[in-house]
Amino acid sequence: MTINGVMNVAVQAITAQSMAISNISDNVANATTTGYKAVETQFLDVLQGMQATSSPVLGSTRQMGVVAAADFANRGQGQIVDDDSTTAAAISGNGFFVVAKATAVDPETGEPTGFESTPYYTRQGDFHLDSSGRLVNSAGYYLMGSASGTGTTPSILTIDTSDNAAGGGFSSVSIADGGVITVNYDDGSTGTQGQVLLANFREPDSLDRIDGTAYVATAESGAAVYGNPMAGTNRAGIGTIVGGALESSTVDTADQMTKLIMAQQAYSMNSQVIQAANEMMTTVVGMKG
Repeated sequence: MTINGVMNVAVQAITAQSMAISNISDNVANATTTGYKAVETQFLDVLQGMQATSSPVLGSTRQMGVVAAADFANRGQGQIVDDDSTTAAAISGNGFFVVAKATAVDPETGEPTGFESTPYYTRQGDFHLDSSGRLVNSAGYYLMGSASGTGTTPSILTIDTSDNAAGGGFSSVSIADGGVITVNYDDGSTGTQGQVLLANFREPDSLDRIDGTAYVATAESGAAVYGNPMAGTNRAGIGTIVGGALESSTVDTADQMTKLIMAQQAYSMNSQVIQAANEMMTTVVGMKG
């Protein structure tokens, strides 16, 4: 391998380790983010699947090295912990909440005035009831579900917060185990106002992450298949919903710190390779002079 080749391989390695450090930083920053899935870094030989006509190394002029790619582990199950909020929900098993993103917000009321047609998917279930009667999580995504207990076509849910027929005033809303949305009135009565649906995919790890905890479907992930957690059959492989709970991040900070040290050492060693190759190049240029 030429000196230029050595430098190119080292530069590739530094680029790959930079991606690893970036992914680790993102993971550590989201160690306490509800529903966050850790992103790992996969390293691949640039000659993977290739073979030189003679020896793949000796006598070969092909450049070798490494490249990095993000390895999403969207299937990972975070720990489910109880939460004080009655509108919080966690997923145990497969599936994602179906959510919508507002296109615009009324500056006076703060309420959404429209929604994108593209559905998003998340495991971040820290929902709360906003002034428009919709359930929205801390990332600003609005919960979708079925207005009936048996439907499997998601739409944006709007909770009716008016008094009941008997005159009982609205008290609160809650998401029960299984995803049933219940309205509670101050006279002690309750009413069902919808069902949370979950989406499943052929390859969940191939979903495209938009901003931390929200995803969109891709050709590799396959189209979303919607299921009702309360249905006895045809559940589309989804898990269950735990009401009044949240799913913790899957980030293991101790593991991430270990990987950070390894990435830093690899980065430093490749920097030294570039420095050594540069010194050799300088010597060669000096000999020609």
